[in-house]
Amino acid sequence: MTRAALLAATCLVLALAQPAAAAEGHGGHDVHAGHAGHDAAADHRMPVHLAMAPAEHLEAIETMGSQRYSRVVAPYEMPEVTLRDHTGAARGLAEVLDHEGPVLLNFVFTSCATICPIMSAVFGQTQEEIAALAPGYRMVSISIDPEYDTPARLAEYASLHEARPEWVFLTGGFDDVFEVVAAFDAIFRANNKMYHRPLTFLRPRGESAWVRLEGLLSAEELVAEVARLDAAENRQ
Repeated sequence: MTRAALLAATCLVLALAQPAAAAEGHGGHDVHAGHAGHDAAADHRMPVHLAMAPAEHLEAIETMGSQRYSRVVAPYEMPEVTLRDHTGAARGLAEVLDHEGPVLLNFVFTSCATICPIMSAVFGQTQEEIAALAPGYRMVSISIDPEYDTPARLAEYASLHEARPEWVFLTGGFDDVFEVVAAFDAIFRANNKMYHRPLTFLRPRGESAWVRLEGLLSAEELVAEVARLDAAENRQ
């Protein structure tokens, strides 16, 4: 998927999904019924995917699609939390991320009608190339809507994207998940129209620092970033 195709696909997803999402939300499900009273625009814990008008979503996505993603290297301290994967198994975050191979991480949610389907599609499309390039890799997608995204829903989502065993989907307790979100400085900002920012994190095998990529990457760009990690590792 090239950058031009990425933008076109994103806009198509938005055009098709926004009316249904606005009308149905979670099919009558209150995403955070247990957290009533929060200001959705101010509380980073609220995945406000239906809070913006379609035109605002489109403007934000077009802006991201026209700009190159940013790349920084930063250390992140992992909280000691236990989540559940898409099979329902309890998984310690450290156990999942302290993998012997390179790790790719993103934050998504299954009912997202804008950037998440694109980010997940890019992960799905690159599995074969990354497996050849970096054997022993692991992909991790953490739901930022844990109260809706049960392990069963994540399993359906994994199947939709033809996820290989190397791709792990995680959900869990509300506070545990958002402790992870905060640890990766992925909190939704009230002054950012895209409350759920397009973030992808990469970590080479045996390293503590992560490469933080902000923006919508194409499949080619993601593979190139993994290749860059591999090349840097081989020079050491």
